[in-house]
Amino acid sequence: KYIESMEKFDLILDCPKPLISEDDNTTNKENVESCRLYTNIDWKTSHVDDDDGILEPFPDMKISVVKEIVSTGGTVKVTDIPNDGGKHLSPREFHNILMGKTESGKLDTKLKEVVLIDVRNTFEYDIGHFVNPVNGQPATNPNMVAFSAFDSTFCERNADEMRDKKVLMYCTGGIRCEKASCMLKKRGVEDVAQLQGGIHRYLDEYGDSGFFRGKNFVFDQRVALDPSSSAASKLNVVGQCIECLAPFDEISGSRVCTVCRDLVLVCPICREKLCEYHCRRHSEWKHCYFTFLNRFHESELEVQKQNLIDIREALNPPANKNMRRTLMRQITKVSNRILKLQLGEEAVNPNDPRRCRTCMEQNCDGLCWGFWKQSHSNNGCSVTNGVNEN
Repeated sequence: KYIESMEKFDLILDCPKPLISEDDNTTNKENVESCRLYTNIDWKTSHVDDDDGILEPFPDMKISVVKEIVSTGGTVKVTDIPNDGGKHLSPREFHNILMGKTESGKLDTKLKEVVLIDVRNTFEYDIGHFVNPVNGQPATNPNMVAFSAFDSTFCERNADEMRDKKVLMYCTGGIRCEKASCMLKKRGVEDVAQLQGGIHRYLDEYGDSGFFRGKNFVFDQRVALDPSSSAASKLNVVGQCIECLAPFDEISGSRVCTVCRDLVLVCPICREKLCEYHCRRHSEWKHCYFTFLNRFHESELEVQKQNLIDIREALNPPANKNMRRTLMRQITKVSNRILKLQLGEEAVNPNDPRRCRTCMEQNCDGLCWGFWKQSHSNNGCSVTNGVNEN
């Protein structure tokens, strides 16, 4: 019923006369040009069991007018997609090509080398991704924190190597691929195809019998969906703890990189040992870059400061301008802290409690981050990893 109602939703394109009559308060449809906004939509559905302890994933409907659904910084316009976008492949066609066949499932005698690209963010890739069944290699991870970096980093550096190959790309539901395929084709890569409906549609058809391994991250309270509910699938963990590399795939808003605030995987054992976390991009900084400095003595801060200076000097401008700026801010922050300790204006607190990197509050456990924030504020209960803990 909800979808049926949405499909009857009218978007007013042109209304030269008042839509509501001032005389009798009736709708004036004369000369009103409108269209059905939500027709021909690939509606995706998922089942949620009440006994899983998961709150209603989509309690509200919100319509917003934005410049871009997926931000590219203006690199790709909506009007570019019909002409420059990649070819849409159904889950079965995508599956067949991965097996080295044609789209229809026949033996491909003119088989090109296939490049399989995951255009999601790194934390999504970390807990689940496709594996090429022909060579056993996982999909390429462009190592993105933000989708807008796909063109300026990955495409710019790798397009030349892919011009004579067949590129297959995928994302969660297919939206990001619409623009990612445009970016790559504009760089001269002609044979680009994308999974229509994304991982969601593929798992609908193949479940755990296909070539997707691990969990599919979703942007609601469920956090990540396992293609199988069997006990054996619980042992097939793709993710790894960022610190000890033990198998682990539970994402939480309480575990983010202290530098960039990207979600990271940290197992319970390592969480007990670490006060702050660092993603792979900033792993070199984990001994010298900290948001909360209260627990460090002056001598420790001096070492941190020198290490930060050394790292910054090793980064050549202008390519690393943003990183150099971030490091300079941290160097200034540490220097100011050292000065306040020397002047006696502040004191060291070795027992300084752990605080949330996002809101800086104690005992937050990440409930101020992303959809966890909405879940907590709307329902008044603690939600971690999509599970109601009250």
